Amino acid sequence: MELKATLQNYTEPEFQALVDRIWAVDLTKQDHDRLINHFDRIVGHPQGANLLFYPADDINSNSSGSVVYYVKDWHHKQGRVAFKGEGVPTPIPAKPSTPLNAAQMTQKRIAQSLTEVQKIIADLTTTEHAVNAAFHVFDLRIKHVRSRQNAQVDIREREADIRALETAELDARLASRKYEFWKMRVEFKRDAAQRDLTYARADQAQWQSIAQQISAAHAGYQSKLNATAQTLHRLQVEAEALLVMAQAQLVRQRNTQGVGPTQAPGILVAPLSCGDARPSILVSGKLSQALEAHRIPLLKALRSAVAEFTWQNTSGTKPPQVEHAAVVQFDFSSRAETEMFGLSVPLSELLPTEGADWQGLAATRAEVDIPFRMHSGKFSVPPGTMSRGVRETKSLSQVSITPTTGHGLSSKVRVRAAVWDEPLKAFSFTADGVAAITVNWVVPTRLEDSPVIAPAPDYRLGFLRSAVVPLLESSKAEDVRFDDYVVVFPADSGLAPIYLMFRDRNEYSDLLAR
Repeated sequence: MELKATLQNYTEPEFQALVDRIWAVDLTKQDHDRLINHFDRIVGHPQGANLLFYPADDINSNSSGSVVYYVKDWHHKQGRVAFKGEGVPTPIPAKPSTPLNAAQMTQKRIAQSLTEVQKIIADLTTTEHAVNAAFHVFDLRIKHVRSRQNAQVDIREREADIRALETAELDARLASRKYEFWKMRVEFKRDAAQRDLTYARADQAQWQSIAQQISAAHAGYQSKLNATAQTLHRLQVEAEALLVMAQAQLVRQRNTQGVGPTQAPGILVAPLSCGDARPSILVSGKLSQALEAHRIPLLKALRSAVAEFTWQNTSGTKPPQVEHAAVVQFDFSSRAETEMFGLSVPLSELLPTEGADWQGLAATRAEVDIPFRMHSGKFSVPPGTMSRGVRETKSLSQVSITPTTGHGLSSKVRVRAAVWDEPLKAFSFTADGVAAITVNWVVPTRLEDSPVIAPAPDYRLGFLRSAVVPLLESSKAEDVRFDDYVVVFPADSGLAPIYLMFRDRNEYSDLLAR
């Protein structure tokens, strides 16, 4: 990533990528500090780097887009461009030296109203074209997947077909939503134009022309809006049926070829930066979208549950059954996923780590007692409360934490070592057993080797949520199954041990049943 001399040397997407990279915190501390200082030097806003850490927008405080907006807006108010390739901001017209008379004021209002109506009509046309283009691509994807229903398609092609159709559905849904966004604005402008015509004392013909234009635009928009909703629903129903069938074919292919999530070794990937200092959700194959905004509520949920269970243990208040607290819930956005996942947290969040010989414990493959362990499960979503398009979400994956004191739950957790993999430039750990999962903690890319504009984030997880104060729920001891480790990094790495859990393998049977 090239750091440019001034803000005006960046295009808006390049500057957005710079902010995203700062927020991702996936660089070394030296490079991360360098980016923050660079932002502070070039941004030109009075708040400087405080825009990153103390945003004025409470609603979008976790949105990097709001940072870019405030920078751009501030420069425009100064009458200058913010980014390369922008048009010159429209200057604020100077106030006339003499007051306008009534006729001039009326003509000014007419001109402003006409400009607003013409802009709305132009914007509606642009948005309508975007909807038509998105629907066209969506329809082509549907036809493509339908044509390959009975064809010999390998696993990777099947996955690509599913993802492409899901992306087309999402693009069509977003385009339709943007078109629907205009509904209130068009209605407000139509009503305002009608009021202007009703109460106008002069220039009736001009007011009537404006009212006729916006009324015609409203009528056409309303008709097209209804047609758009019907077309989108029809395409979504067709796509959903194809996606259900394609997913079933994909699951059968994986299991027939012996590459299902419980049949073949899997790989989970995590960023190494701060991996021992904050929670991380790990997914298969490649890095998930940066989860910086969610790590805070996840950590709060974890600490809240640990505090409550610790109080129970020390106060002698023992519940009659095993209790657990869900610290995170989510689903996978794509049907092409294997739905393999893990979660890591700093071991120090679960017990004091000082004084133990972690290197020795890892070398001897020992076990240690941990007062809290984590396990996966399913959360049943109330009917009609979650959906993605026409697809209703009926359940979420969840990770829960449970105290191991009493009720027959074991507190023993395996201690294993992570080793350096030079070709991968990563610390690597492989779990025990057949078809074992490997986790690779990847070294951050050097700033100089990063692209100017990073690829668009891949939203692997959806409906991601953590309660700041999670509810304590009862469960049967026989339903709680652990698959977890304490992972110890080499002594010279400077990384503290982490607690790592994997999804219960019995849950993959749900995929086979689809």
